[in-house]
Amino acid sequence: MKAKNWIAALIGLAVLAIFPLVSGNPYYIHLVETIMIYAILLFGLDIVVGYTGQVSLGHAGLFGVGAYTAGVLFIKLGMPFYVTAPLSILVTAGFGAILALPALRVSGPYLAMVTLAFGTIIQILINEMDFLTNGPMGLKIPKPMFAGHRLDEVQYYWLVAALLVVSLIVVHRVLKSHLGRAFEALRDSPIASDCMGVSVYRYKVIAFVISAGFAGLAGCLYSYSEQYISPNTYNFELTILFLLAIIMGGRKTRTGAIIGSTVIVMLPKLLDDISNFRVVATALAVIVVAGAAYSLAKKSTTPRRVAVPIIGTAGLAVFSFWIEALTSYGSSDRARSTATAR
Repeated sequence: MKAKNWIAALIGLAVLAIFPLVSGNPYYIHLVETIMIYAILLFGLDIVVGYTGQVSLGHAGLFGVGAYTAGVLFIKLGMPFYVTAPLSILVTAGFGAILALPALRVSGPYLAMVTLAFGTIIQILINEMDFLTNGPMGLKIPKPMFAGHRLDEVQYYWLVAALLVVSLIVVHRVLKSHLGRAFEALRDSPIASDCMGVSVYRYKVIAFVISAGFAGLAGCLYSYSEQYISPNTYNFELTILFLLAIIMGGRKTRTGAIIGSTVIVMLPKLLDDISNFRVVATALAVIVVAGAAYSLAKKSTTPRRVAVPIIGTAGLAVFSFWIEALTSYGSSDRARSTATAR
């Protein structure tokens, strides 16, 4: 890694560490916490979508498996966090393998349909298995405890941040290993990969299992973060948000996963205030375009890789101005109607 990359990483870690101390607002701390949890899941989803070129619509279900594994182990057996977290990863990876073994024998829209069905089945099972999941009523889970001390919001934030860094290192090492090279090879040319002795089916299953493990960790952290989980959380809408995050942030990049998770967490909040939404959408578009121009000038990326983030953020900025104009027109129209009625 180059010196400037090390410096940027250290600055990012420092900002991440001091944010809760500087902010002091539990609401903003929780928002950043959620962004980090979603980023962990997106690290894994990007392996499937970005590196192997598969479309998964079942990651909301895997996310739910991780969350409910942690919740059930704590509620039913009283297990501590350092046991529930690894077991959530293992159980969710197992579910990922169960899904991948039959699903990855098909491709394209058929794979999307199979993974979508899996996500729907998981949601139904969570809803119906009252003896484990408490059904539609959900489960309440307190913050984790270490050595008799229950973590508060700031301490749990630091725990999530630490696990985000660990996840980032793990996924980076995986993708720089022979596995990562195999994933890219089978995405670019599956037939050539098969001819060279790289089993397309085997490596797709491995990618899906690794991705499911990250979803399990994210689900576990989410359950403790929200302190309440219910079946309605892990629905089709959440799956679409995860795919949108990968597209908005850019595939095959860990920075893109963080950007994408920021977008899907912050966007609903920004839509509450159209003026703020317009300012932030415009600023985001400018930053993305400037960053893409810099990267292209340094020849560290290609126009194809930056096209989707640029188009997405620029479209978001245009949409923010359009929706503001639309609401302004609607308000003036109602005012004229009221004046005419009087």
